[in-house]
Amino acid sequence: MSEDFLANPSGIWGLIAAVIMLIIIFFVNRRIGRKKHLFDERYQQTNNRSKARAWDAMIVIYLIAWFIVILFDGIGFSFFLLTALYVLHNVTAIITNFYFKK
Repeated sequence: MSEDFLANPSGIWGLIAAVIMLIIIFFVNRRIGRKKHLFDERYQQTNNRSKARAWDAMIVIYLIAWFIVILFDGIGFSFFLLTALYVLHNVTAIITNFYFKK
């Protein structure tokens, strides 16, 4: 750890507080949504379709970013990082596809 962090760890405390607040907000919103019947079949179908389109868009974004990194940075750390993210993205797509086809 850096000496600045050890001298003043308020940044990490803020991060921990933000995560705790997000968890509380998530559960409160879920409870309100259940009472109002917001999570029905139409919601599930719309949510699944939007996730699928976002997944497709991310593949295109990864490929564009990969091309830009090769052009400006060459084959270095950022290239291998983007390649690893792209591979993990597709591996999780394959795993979830097999899971839901079952």
